[in-house]
Amino acid sequence: MKVQRIGFIIVLLLHAGLCCSTAGYRVPEQYPALSSESSVLFVGDMMFEWAVNDTMSKKGADYPLQNIQSFLHSFDFVMANLEAPLTNKGFGDSSLDKKYIFKATMDTAHLLNKAGIQAVTIANNHMLDYGIGGLTDTLVALSSYGIVYAGAGINETTASRPIFYKLGAMQMVIICYTQICSRDMVARGNPGVNFFELSKAIQDIQKYNFADFIVINLHWGNEYFYYPSSKQIEIAHALIDAGADVIAGHHPHVYQGIEIYKNKPIIYSLGNFLFGSKHEGINDTIACALYIAPEGKITKIRVYAIKGKFDDQIIQPGVLNADDATHLLHHFLQISKSLDGNFVDRASINNNYIEYSFR
Repeated sequence: MKVQRIGFIIVLLLHAGLCCSTAGYRVPEQYPALSSESSVLFVGDMMFEWAVNDTMSKKGADYPLQNIQSFLHSFDFVMANLEAPLTNKGFGDSSLDKKYIFKATMDTAHLLNKAGIQAVTIANNHMLDYGIGGLTDTLVALSSYGIVYAGAGINETTASRPIFYKLGAMQMVIICYTQICSRDMVARGNPGVNFFELSKAIQDIQKYNFADFIVINLHWGNEYFYYPSSKQIEIAHALIDAGADVIAGHHPHVYQGIEIYKNKPIIYSLGNFLFGSKHEGINDTIACALYIAPEGKITKIRVYAIKGKFDDQIIQPGVLNADDATHLLHHFLQISKSLDGNFVDRASINNNYIEYSFR
């Protein structure tokens, strides 16, 4: 199914603030009745080039997400980092002089929707790989399939606008930023991404403190490092001190540990989720689920072991079975210990996930 270009006009109206229904566009008017807790799942980077594109050519467009679809649908809300613009432009249409340039077709938004992904952050260093046209195509495609997003837009105001999402009676706000981008990608009076500045992020948290639950979704960190930098830890603590309820990070392409700071989780890196890289540092990965009470208090967190290494280059993530998950989960606890010994001491491995309950 091809997305009609007329959607471009709709997106411009919405993002320019010319339509009075912007809040309704971002917040579903109705949401199915939930149990007493809402389940929110965060997964990492999604990029559809290289081995993912090869897999889709050989096995069909649905194949990469087919095996994990039932897992994703078991949560009330699923969010990923979309690390590529969705555009039907050709490969020669990018004028950027950079080593890696990514894209996926606009119909990819349908695959995300079908798999059970309700939201994406588009604040990252690849969202303008196909220029302003590639960005606006992405906004059209996501909007056409009802996938909410944040982190980029046609100017600074729209790029900095968060996702508002209702889970039962709970109002959740997700603010998306990137620390990884060139200067010309930053949204000012021009289309671009929402660049992270600590002072701005603190002001945003205070601005949206009416919400029951505030998520900071952040593209940051050093690639292929299993540990965050001391500066990242300092920033994460400052964001929690300002009122954020959880930090969800990505960009390093590998997972990093979790810290529980002031009874709030900091997920420093989710690693890749659907990413066709052949880099030797690519390994199995994680997905993090939060279980949240109606008033916005996190009751528990689960770290699931996800297949992310594919020797045959046929890419199809799935939840690892208990035996295959053991090594990853023990390694995750090991790298988390230097961040937060209390998390490790109170966490338990259950089959293919780690569970931590909040007091």
